[in-house]
Amino acid sequence: MRKALRATTVATALIAVGTFGAGLASATPPVATPEPGGVIRMDTVPGEWWNCGGWSLQAPFVGSDPASGLAEGRPLYLHFAPGSDVWVFCTGTSFPFNYWGPIVKAGA
Repeated sequence: MRKALRATTVATALIAVGTFGAGLASATPPVATPEPGGVIRMDTVPGEWWNCGGWSLQAPFVGSDPASGLAEGRPLYLHFAPGSDVWVFCTGTSFPFNYWGPIVKAGA
């Protein structure tokens, strides 16, 4: 019993040292760009997977990319009423997993 506990403790300590000593991979958040017609284009970095959406106080109140799901290597498009203020957010597969972006005015 003691040998098993000691082995588990040593293994846990080694894993912790290796995890804390390793550098964390950091994702680059998508960049929001307003486009004509109430569209907000979210440009992603190649090689990173993102799914983005937005919240607005004007209808439609919630929006996401029509081709929903994680996207890699293509821009994501959010559709809102032209001129509305939209708070964009994204979820990715690398740290930080959640990105709470700026408030963007949808293109007129």
